[in-house]
Amino acid sequence: MKNILGKSKVFSAGLVLAMAMAGSASAATVTFGGQIATDGSYKTSNKITADNIITNAQLANGYFVETFDQATAIPAFPPTPNTDFNVPGASSGCAVNSPLAVTPSAPGKVNVRKGSVTNVAAAPAHDTTCYAYTTNNGSGTSYVDIDYTAFLASIGGTVPSLAGSYINYLGFYWGSVDTYNTFEFYSDNVLVKSVSGTDLLADLGGTSGDQVSDKSNVYVNIDFSAGEAFNRFRVVTSGIAGEFDNIVVGLDKRPGQVPAPTGLALLGLGLIGLGFTRRFKK
Repeated sequence: MKNILGKSKVFSAGLVLAMAMAGSASAATVTFGGQIATDGSYKTSNKITADNIITNAQLANGYFVETFDQATAIPAFPPTPNTDFNVPGASSGCAVNSPLAVTPSAPGKVNVRKGSVTNVAAAPAHDTTCYAYTTNNGSGTSYVDIDYTAFLASIGGTVPSLAGSYINYLGFYWGSVDTYNTFEFYSDNVLVKSVSGTDLLADLGGTSGDQVSDKSNVYVNIDFSAGEAFNRFRVVTSGIAGEFDNIVVGLDKRPGQVPAPTGLALLGLGLIGLGFTRRFKK
């Protein structure tokens, strides 16, 4: 499978050592890159199959995907996709196809569609499938929350081996990254991490709003420690739109999962990534 290469972003060795001395388990790391998706969406996580399809038999692997396409809905979850956010005439085959609570800051502030419209939304580069975006049409600030609380509470009924899991991996395809977009991660109402377009573009050398370049249309991977476990994330924009697709989550109780490193073991992770020392805002 062809990989889309990306560079790693981890904490500096000095910061990791200080955290280890303090006994902290905070070790979220961010990397860029994934694989070429075979369903036409261009970039997806290398944690799942390239077709973005997860069958019932694969559920126990502990990875789940929201593609906003009805064709890739997971069979074990509710069979009626949510089309409430579809754009009339531009959303054939689109839907929120997983059991997630999607809540915009106001009506019309989140939409699911195909294709690009000037001054409305731009599909992530080379993505011909459905994608989601939050918008305020260039004024004020708007957001959309994607909440996994009910999903995490119910997953044990579908896959008993995953009962009691928390999310320790999240990946998403971020389209035409802008400086006015931010992804925020919450544990209930407590902000645990944020990833800004400004930081991402600075690290990759991308241009804000570029609809073509791989430096500005990026698959983002975040590995969370237990202390940073989240159950809700928010996409915020203070400009025209924030576009995203192929949201993949991984649960900590999946087979073969190695427990998050703590204590001085974190130092090794810091040394491996020495040179990429910018820390995302907390």
